[in-house]
Amino acid sequence: MTSTLRDAIYALRKARLGLERRRLDYGRETDERAERLAAVLPASIAELREYEREYDSLEWFHDAYADRVAEIHEAGVATDTTHWRDGATLYVVCRALEVETAVETGVLFGSFDAHILAAMERNGGGTLHAVDLPGGPPGRFDYGHLIPDRCRDRWRLHRGDAREVLPALLERVGPLDLFLHDSDHRLPHMRFEYETALSHLESGGVLASHDVRLSRLFDRFTEENGLQSCVVCDTGIGRQSR
Repeated sequence: MTSTLRDAIYALRKARLGLERRRLDYGRETDERAERLAAVLPASIAELREYEREYDSLEWFHDAYADRVAEIHEAGVATDTTHWRDGATLYVVCRALEVETAVETGVLFGSFDAHILAAMERNGGGTLHAVDLPGGPPGRFDYGHLIPDRCRDRWRLHRGDAREVLPALLERVGPLDLFLHDSDHRLPHMRFEYETALSHLESGGVLASHDVRLSRLFDRFTEENGLQSCVVCDTGIGRQSR
């Protein structure tokens, strides 16, 4: 398949997802987050709801995050990369698993990075390795702009194409408690990242992926590889069995 055809198919999937989101009940899915995650994670519904309440009460995080979101929106460079729902899901996952070593691809303004690092700050330890292309997000901002200063020292940015950077990085920092895909959502690249990360997951570790509703790949991959999985809003969570 040519790259032009892949790009056209990806554009079609994005347009279709845009229509589908109009009928998806994200409010209900957010309300069901704890129930869905409890089927995958080694934590009870009550424990997961407590992590949700903890997240809601993090004034230091929300104040810094909201100020930086406002800066991005006022600059007019992005309005759709900072939704809290999926970040809160990653926060709960990281708290429930006490994640210490995580790798993420696709940083941009750092919404997921900020939420993972906030959970690590509460856990009292951990390092997040983030991979993105040389350059940076639109406008005057740097990668990871949304990350509060309080937890930025746990963040390591690696610039380069994930196909070139990721294999060596995973060899160096693994085994992983969490791998998050949020870079190129075209199917060949997603499958490359999933397959590359899977063998580096700690027993009981999580393979997470954003925008999983663009295709059925996440569902098929987790089923093929025996990962327990669920989807909350636009984020898929697949956990390696112990």
